Amino acid sequence: MAHFYTAGQDSKFLENITTAPQARKRGRAWPSVTTVLGIVKDDFIDSIWQPSKLVELARENPNLHWRQIKEMTYGFREHPFTGDMIPSSEFGTAVHKRIEEWLMDGFVTASPFDEWAKPFIDWVEDNQIQVIDCERIVSDSRFKISGSVDFIGLDQDEKVFLADYKCRSCNGKGKFYGKDCKQLAIESVMLAKKLKLDYNPKIISVCICTNTAEHYHKVWTDKEFNYYFECAKMAAKTYWQERMIKP
Repeated sequence: MAHFYTAGQDSKFLENITTAPQARKRGRAWPSVTTVLGIVKDDFIDSIWQPSKLVELARENPNLHWRQIKEMTYGFREHPFTGDMIPSSEFGTAVHKRIEEWLMDGFVTASPFDEWAKPFIDWVEDNQIQVIDCERIVSDSRFKISGSVDFIGLDQDEKVFLADYKCRSCNGKGKFYGKDCKQLAIESVMLAKKLKLDYNPKIISVCICTNTAEHYHKVWTDKEFNYYFECAKMAAKTYWQERMIKP
C-alpha cells in the first residue's frame, strides 16, 4: 500500500490517501520514501516469487479477500504472549512502537515485545547516545517526498546519525539490502537540510531477528551512502513522472 503526506516542511501523514490517483485528486500531497522506492522492482521477488506465493495462498484460502492474501505473503510471527500467529508487519510495528515508547517515555510497564526492543535500548545507553527523536517526519521540496525516521541520535562525537530497524528472520547474521540504505540515505539528506547541518548524518541499519531477538547493526559506508542516495533520487523522480504528473 502506498503512503502519502501533506506537502511542505511540516508534513503530516495522510491516513486516507493510499493511491497516486487519490493523491493527485487531493493535491499538495507527497509520496513517502518507501512508496517511491517501491517503483523499482526486483526481477525475482516481484516477478516470480511473489506471484507464485499469491497463487499458492489463494488456493489454500479461497474465501479470503485479496488484501488478506497479500498480507500473508510476508509470513506470520508468533505473538510472544498469546501464542497467536500475527502478520509479520504487525509484529514489526509493535517492536518499533515499543522501542519508541522506551526511549521517549522510559520503562513504565512491561510489554510482550520488550525482549526484541531491549537490545537497542542497551546499545543506546552503553554508547552514551543522546536521543534526539523517534519517528520524526522529514520532507524535502527538492525530491517532493516525506518519510518517518525510526531513530535520530547524537553520538559521543556530538554528530547526528540516523538508525532504522527491520524485523527479519535471521540465521546467525543480519540481513541487509540496498533498499535499506536508499531509504536512510535520502532521509539523512533531508534531515541535514531540516536541521541546517553542514554534513549528512551517518546511517545505521538495525536488523532485529524475530526468532532470537538478536540485534545486528550495519553502518553504511560513505561509498554505499552516495551510490544508494543517487538511486533513491532517481526513484523519486521516476515515481513523480510516472504516477504523480498527468500528461
